[in-house]
Order: sequence, then structure tokens, then C-alpha cells
Amino acid sequence: MLVWRLAWRNLWRHRGRSLVVGGILFLGALLLTFGNGVVSGMEDGLRRQVVESFTGDVVVASDKQLDDNVFLSMMGKEVEPLYRIQAVRGAVDSLSWVKKSLPIGKNLALALHENEGSPGYVFLLGVDFQDWQAFFPGAFQVKAGHLPKPGEAGLLMPTGANEQLFQTMGQIYAPEGPLDSLLIPEEARRLSLSEVRHDLVLMGYSNTMSASDQRLKVLGLGKYRSLNTIWGHFALCDIESYRSVQGYHRNDEVVTDLSESEAKVLESEDLDALLADGDLADQTVSTQAKTENDVNAGVDPIWNLLLVKLANTSPEEGVRRLDSVFQARKLPARAMTWHQAVGVIGSMALLIRGALLGFVGLLFVVAAIVIANTLAMSAMERASEIGMMRAVGATRTFIARLMLSETSVLAAVFGGAGVFLGVVVVGIIPYLGISTTNDLLQMVYGGEIFHPLLRPLDILLCLVELGGVVCLASLYPMKIAASITPLDAIARD
Repeated sequence: MLVWRLAWRNLWRHRGRSLVVGGILFLGALLLTFGNGVVSGMEDGLRRQVVESFTGDVVVASDKQLDDNVFLSMMGKEVEPLYRIQAVRGAVDSLSWVKKSLPIGKNLALALHENEGSPGYVFLLGVDFQDWQAFFPGAFQVKAGHLPKPGEAGLLMPTGANEQLFQTMGQIYAPEGPLDSLLIPEEARRLSLSEVRHDLVLMGYSNTMSASDQRLKVLGLGKYRSLNTIWGHFALCDIESYRSVQGYHRNDEVVTDLSESEAKVLESEDLDALLADGDLADQTVSTQAKTENDVNAGVDPIWNLLLVKLANTSPEEGVRRLDSVFQARKLPARAMTWHQAVGVIGSMALLIRGALLGFVGLLFVVAAIVIANTLAMSAMERASEIGMMRAVGATRTFIARLMLSETSVLAAVFGGAGVFLGVVVVGIIPYLGISTTNDLLQMVYGGEIFHPLLRPLDILLCLVELGGVVCLASLYPMKIAASITPLDAIARD
């Protein structure tokens, strides 16, 4: 108790110096709290923008897929089909730490210009719309048209893909019915409604040359809930249309034995005999050669990826455990984290998070250095006082404890006030509606609205960091104060 009483007395006697040190602690605690809030808000926002809206925690791909970057891969790199999907999905869903999974198709598709113009391209996602909406509720917001009904074939066109197609093809695509001009690029608003096309011919961009063209009706036009500039290049279509575009075997197709005459036609060198009258884009292939992988897959439908949401498990740990399951069951699949699956976007997110953590760490170090310097100067200025205390029997340990007690009191009062104000500021900022349309800033903001976040664990971390600053900053001043002798007091006088 004596140490604490002396600490209070000394702080009051040296009010000016105490206010300086206290002010530094207050500002440092405020910035540390705010920095932690931004980091936590970014992590939570990334989960909403990427994990909860587009990729899941873990992405499962074929073991033949060499490139991790399956979503934003360079043009021409095809995502391999994921065979034995039912066995793979069954193994994944049987794990207690997996919430749910969703198979999707993903590959590049060419948009064919029907007036002999240049083609465009879109990243095409083949999905079961009802399952996709249940897995990513509210991720795609339809602004014109409607969401596909069960069993309805068609395309959901994001505004970003529409703008990309207009720039390359000079055409705009939209569902039938009223259209808000704000949903189309500004340069395209001069077009009349009669020039807006309601269907799109897509052809799979396949390395195997097995892709075909397919006419798809545009059912809806809209935006992704977040990161629309990035995800807006991904158009959604029903899975059977996707399989037709990519040249995969459809579930509603049957394999039939060819008659002798049909076999002769296929064996002939007269390729014109293979062409039928009519628009190729409107035809449906009735038979299709099955590859060896198709045969091995049995009746399994063909998908490219399996998206997985985890429960109380980190993506890195989930990948390790899933790969162990696949290897043990000899399944042709491998797992990757969402950071790996989105390539540069995931790397950028990790870089931004690292920069924010580095900023918080730098604040920690700077605050400790400034406080240590101030306290060291204070100890030297109080050499006479400390020397007299040593002369009347105070030990070096007692003097060191006294210096630490004084700093602890300042940290509790001023640092605590800084943490409290930081919590208040972090709580108020989301209500100010600070927004951005820049995708990079949206990663920092945690969405379109700047939304720092502090959980109880984050506040505890702020207090631990503050305690670390106090302990680190007190080491050098404690050493200086403890080294002062009674002779130093006489010399000063």
C-alpha cells in the first residue's frame, strides 16, 4: 500500500509531467483500440463479402487442378471437372465440423456476336439456383427481371458482366420488361429499348474443344451484394445449360447405341454430313461421346468445384483435414482456402490485413519508446528525490516498483480512458454512413459502409496491449531510477 500511496503523491506533485505521459498513453490506447477495430471489422467484412457471399471457407477442386486460383484464373485456363462428386460431397458432409457444401460449375465462356462482330467473354457459374440462394442468401440482388424458378433455364446477368460485354461487343443484355437506365453503362443509355437483347449465345472456352454453343434467355439483371466490381464479371446460369455450354454430359441426356448407318456417318470424312439445318445455337445435342472419366464417374453429374462452409474451424485447418479425408478414401479431389481460390484478391486481403496489423504494432512500439523516454527523463530529473529515499532505506527493488506503480496508475486512468473512447468511436462510426464504391477500400471498410468492429475479445486484446506498452516502457526508466544512489542526490544539490 505504501508504494501506491507514494505513487499517487508523486504523480500529483509532478502534475505537468504526469499529464504529458498520461496524454501519450491516452492517444496510444485510443489508436490501438481503433486499429484493432479496423482489423476486426475488415476480417468480419471479408467473411461477409467473400466467404459468406461467394466462395465459402474452403473450395474443393479436382486433384488434376494444378492452379489454386480457380475463380480469377487467366483466360484460357480451364477449371478441371470434379469427378465422383457424390462420393466427394458425401465425405465432406459427413464431417461434424462442416456446416454445408455446394457444388458449382465454373469456367470461361465466349459470348458470340450474332451480327458478325467481335465476341465477348464472361466467367460463367453453373448452379442450382435454389441451392445457391440457400447457401448464399441475398448475395445477388435482382434489379430487373426475376430469379429463376425451379427447373427454369436461363441467365442472371450482373451489371459488371453487362458492361464488359458492351465494351467488347457493343451490345446490352437485359430481361424482358421495364428497365432502369441506371442499370446499364452510361454510354449505352443512348440505345433504344428495341436494341437491348433478351438472350445471349454462349460457347464454352474449353481446352478439349468439346464445348458447344447455347442460347440462354436473360432472366434477371442485378448486382452482387458486395464487391460487385469484382464478382460482377461472374454470370449465373442453371447447371444443365452450363453443362451444355461446356460440352459436359447433361443429366437429361441419354447415351444410345448408334445404328450402323449413323456409325458410318461418324466414321466418314464428309464433315458436312454431320451438320443439320437450322440455327446451331438453338439445337440440343441428343447424343454425346462419353470420355473415360465420364464412364468412371458413373451416373454422377459433372461439376467443377465444391464450396464448403466450416463450423468453428479455420480454413487452413479445414484444408488439412479435408485433404487427409480425400487421401484416406482415395477420392480425386483436393482442398484449398478461399484466399488461394480467389488468387490476387485473397493475397490483397492478406496484404491489407498485414498492413493494418503492422500499423497497430508500430503504434505499440512508438508509444512504448516515447513513454520510456519521457519516464527516463523524469527519473533523472528526480535524482535528488530518489537519492534521499535511498538514503533513508529504500531499496533498489522498492524504487523500481515505485516507478512501475506510477506508470500503471497513469495507464489505468489515461489509457483506460483512451480504450473507452476508442470503443465509443468504433461504435459510432458505422452510423455515420461513411461509404465507398472502391473495391479495395471495401475490403478495409468491411463492406460498402465503413464498419470497424470490437468484440469483447478485441477489447481484452487492447487492454493486454496497453499493459504490454506499460511494462516495456517502464523497463529502462526503472533501471535508471534503481541505479540512483544517495551520492547522486548530494551531487545534484
